[in-house]
Amino acid sequence: MHLTKSTEQAICIMVMLYLQDRHVFLNSKEISQRLNISPTYLKKIMRKLVVNDLVKANTGIGGGYKYKSNKKVTLYDVYVALNDEVEIFALKTDYVSKIFEGALAVDKRYSKYLKKVNTVNKAIKSSLEEITIENLVEDILEENSKIRLDWNNWEDEFERVNVFFKG
Repeated sequence: MHLTKSTEQAICIMVMLYLQDRHVFLNSKEISQRLNISPTYLKKIMRKLVVNDLVKANTGIGGGYKYKSNKKVTLYDVYVALNDEVEIFALKTDYVSKIFEGALAVDKRYSKYLKKVNTVNKAIKSSLEEITIENLVEDILEENSKIRLDWNNWEDEFERVNVFFKG
């Protein structure tokens, strides 16, 4: 299993929104430029995050996106928003049953096989549910994880907060 490009971008967007000043919407132009994502492709990602209730959107002057207040967003939430449920073992064929075709009670044993394979999907889901966007920010910024930025003015903001990031 590998992380799709759009899922990785969505995780980065969620990190940006988590760090964004909660009183200011982050405009899509800044996200697009910062992550080097085309505006059209960014809209597709953002739509999925909004529809899945991970991000709040506001149109018009001063509009953009915000991290949903008081919401713990996990990597699983982001993954599902972009890709649907985790199914690394999404068995689209019945090859296993074909090799045992004609064997007695193969359906029962095949069902056991499917249950075992599904434990992998459940383990991945569980692992992704344990990690939140907040955890990622804390890992990256450590004691500075409570700092909030206005990415719309990131050059000024980095100058302001770089004092905290030395060493």
